[in-house]
Amino acid sequence: MKKLQEIAEEISRNTGVVTSAKDVEKILSASASTNHFWEIITLSQKPFPVVAEAVEILRKEGFVAVTEEKEIKFTEKGMEYLKEQNIFPKRTYTCPHCEGRGINLSLLSDLIKKFDEVTEDRPKAISDYDQGFVTTNTTIARIALMAERGDLEGKKLFVLGDDDLVSIAAGLSQMPKEIVVLEIDDRLVDYINRKAKELNLPIEAMKYDFRDKLPEKYIGYFDTFITDPPETVDALELTIGRGISTLKGEGCAGYFGVTLIEASLEKWNIFQQILTSKFKVAITDIIYDFSHYVNWDYLLTTVGKPYDFVQVEPKLNWYRSSMYRIETLKDSKGIENVYKPVEIYVDEEAIIYKGEKK
Repeated sequence: MKKLQEIAEEISRNTGVVTSAKDVEKILSASASTNHFWEIITLSQKPFPVVAEAVEILRKEGFVAVTEEKEIKFTEKGMEYLKEQNIFPKRTYTCPHCEGRGINLSLLSDLIKKFDEVTEDRPKAISDYDQGFVTTNTTIARIALMAERGDLEGKKLFVLGDDDLVSIAAGLSQMPKEIVVLEIDDRLVDYINRKAKELNLPIEAMKYDFRDKLPEKYIGYFDTFITDPPETVDALELTIGRGISTLKGEGCAGYFGVTLIEASLEKWNIFQQILTSKFKVAITDIIYDFSHYVNWDYLLTTVGKPYDFVQVEPKLNWYRSSMYRIETLKDSKGIENVYKPVEIYVDEEAIIYKGEKK
């Protein structure tokens, strides 16, 4: 039987993503807990290509079988392998009320209700801009987190990209002094501005591609920024660098999500070095699995390599990201205000493969 390290090396060769024996162990543990592919990703918290390729290798080795319903089940040989490797089903003890965020949303029930009512006609997520918005509870939890850290009430808030409609939720909370949204999707720009006018919210949205220069008037203008960046290293660096350059100076905050589904720990390490060494900011919080995303309609039509077991509708909000909070220091600096062309959406760790869009 193959050793875990041998499986890890095969995954690395086939995907181009550095994979360890421990990664394989976590995927096996997750697979022992559920037979649903998308939940295996959620439980293992490993990049999509790594999980998909691992399941394919396990099937070729006869450790798992895929049913007609696309369920992934261990064979007798596979159960023996788990026992031999001393691997057990993944255990979860996440609080069902706060979903692991540590935020009491019952205190914000009125805001949740109002947000749902106001955004009932929100634009659908589309693949053109890699969109996929978060659940209402996630959006309101972001508002609560920024407020609790003292980064929202009476502050100027900058939102870079807003298919999650954080700007509207923040406006409805009546806490920020001013909210500016820069967004590439004309539909969202028009929608946010229309809602702001109808509801008399202090929001202004404008069309913007973050590869372009920021409007000069917004450099050093805001107290707080929030964004949900694409996850190539270049896109992470540029998005957060833009956000930092909009902040007033020392003691300001930035919020953003990074997944483990499209960003390995190797990528996290590179990005964290950029944050601390290049941008010279402090990472004050990383809240695991903070953001839960609503399943986007175009998922199965745009997933990359055609593993048959992937072609099944998710049963849960499987795509999740951890929330980072950074705080600026005396010498913090963002990206220079120049145009910077980068690959935004696709690398080896993306849900889809090079040459395709998610």
